[in-house]
Amino acid sequence: MQFKKLPLALALGSLLVGSAAMAQDEDGPGGSGLQLYGKLYPYFLHEKGSGPTAVGTTGLSTLAGTPTGTLGVPGINGFSAGNSRWGLRGSEDLGGGNKAIFQLESQVKVDDGSGAGPGLTFNRNTFVALAGNWGEVKLGNHDTIFKEYGDTVGFLGLSSGTFMSTSNVLRKTGFGTSGSSSFHLRRANSIIYETPQIAGFTGGIDWSTDEVTGPDNPHVLSMGVKWDSGPLYVSLAHEIHYDLFGGSGNAPAAQRNNAVTDPTTSRDKATQLAIEWRPSKAHKIEFDAIRKSYNENATVAGRFSNYHNMAYLLATESRWGDRWRTSAHIVMSKAGSCTRVAAACTTDGLEGKQITLGGAYYFSKRTYLWSAVSRVINGKSARYNNNEFAQTPNPGEDINHFALGISHSF
Repeated sequence: MQFKKLPLALALGSLLVGSAAMAQDEDGPGGSGLQLYGKLYPYFLHEKGSGPTAVGTTGLSTLAGTPTGTLGVPGINGFSAGNSRWGLRGSEDLGGGNKAIFQLESQVKVDDGSGAGPGLTFNRNTFVALAGNWGEVKLGNHDTIFKEYGDTVGFLGLSSGTFMSTSNVLRKTGFGTSGSSSFHLRRANSIIYETPQIAGFTGGIDWSTDEVTGPDNPHVLSMGVKWDSGPLYVSLAHEIHYDLFGGSGNAPAAQRNNAVTDPTTSRDKATQLAIEWRPSKAHKIEFDAIRKSYNENATVAGRFSNYHNMAYLLATESRWGDRWRTSAHIVMSKAGSCTRVAAACTTDGLEGKQITLGGAYYFSKRTYLWSAVSRVINGKSARYNNNEFAQTPNPGEDINHFALGISHSF
């Protein structure tokens, strides 16, 4: 029976070898035909919490969980692989300046050999698109315009989906553990349109739906404009989450409005300004400012009504000759303000910070050794979380990371 599988195996092997020979820049489709590409970066990781808020501490936010005084992140030494990925992509010339583009991209966990998970073979940016002088339309599972326009410098080319990602503090709330408050997620069932670049300007808009029926209608609208010319990049992006309940979904249970039969609706919004300055090809500096607003039309006394806060990012990345690369960033999120229905609401201790430093040594253009250290500093009520081993910090708990790994692109 093994011999019956041999022709298929040989055919697949020939396809992948041929695709690898045609592989181009990993950042996007190009040319024609089928291309195999990927980026793999397994790493050793030490993760440990410290300093949780003690039991009985007063002056905490009304949106915070009850302090335990214990570590939710007691400490683990292990291996991770972040968003290591592989994919297939290609394009077809349709004539008249138009082309069709496709991409299938999947996470691959190099640390243990597993894939994206049951039922999600291609869980990263996966789409079919039409492009021409009029712009580009994509349909599929893809990063939002908000995420793409505001996430520019990164961290050693590795930040997304790792403890190094600035979104862990910049684009979420500091209370609760639900990802519903995040403005940095890929969205399934998306349609995206981007204009052609005109005088350095490009605009984009996308819409996605959770395909849920009932009293709520969860969907996301994301839009933005960017200007990229010479050493300066500037973008302004806005995103609206309808009925995702990013506020009360992270509040204590008694304040939530997101039960299936609850008539309350939510509209969460974020606006972000991103500025990147490139004084030379080797150096980049980025500054971001984001305002997040989580609003729900609750009517029951004591329930969550709204939360607002500001967060800021300063990041830098530099190349030093052909061998060395360094990155650093600091993220600061304010405590913000909140209201509840006919009840007091305080945000004391919901502030947070994240500081990350790292460097890489290149053996070639595609292979390098890298290391990074990071610390998330939570206010006494906050639970900002960048863990990678399925641990959850308790209120006020800081999180420390050290990593050492290898990255290879193909």
